[in-house]
Amino acid sequence: MRIKTKPFGEVEVDSDSIIHIDEGLIGFEKTKRYVLLDMKDEDIPFKWLQAVDNPNLAFVVIPPNYFRSDYRLEVEKDELASIGLEDTNKAISLAIVVIPEGRPEQMTANLLSPIVVNPDNKRGKQMISKNPRYGVRHYILKELQSHLTDKNKEVEDAGLG
Repeated sequence: MRIKTKPFGEVEVDSDSIIHIDEGLIGFEKTKRYVLLDMKDEDIPFKWLQAVDNPNLAFVVIPPNYFRSDYRLEVEKDELASIGLEDTNKAISLAIVVIPEGRPEQMTANLLSPIVVNPDNKRGKQMISKNPRYGVRHYILKELQSHLTDKNKEVEDAGLG
């Protein structure tokens, strides 16, 4: 199916890739259907969470484990059950990223209320973490840079760089 998107104009998406968020996202409760779109540069970890029915609504998202290896999804079991999951290990967690215009060094990720997706049935929900360490505005630039440095070192150590 073809949809209009904020970052890429009109694109073709597989209808099986639509993520259904029955309760919507906080502040966007009426929008229920989204797709994940890759950035043009596939080497970066960010994706677009694009609303299917509203071309002007898209969020930059990132898996928290990409920059924070110790991140653990801690939510109520009934929250997981509401999207058909029993185990957080199967969940796909996505943190919404905010990049202030002209100030990328101030980029933050919302680790307190990630979007959690069941990859088997494509149902999702924005959930509130029970872990008090996580906040709504977690600064991520230094952690991203550290992760990329570590990744480059692994490539060099393997003789591939």
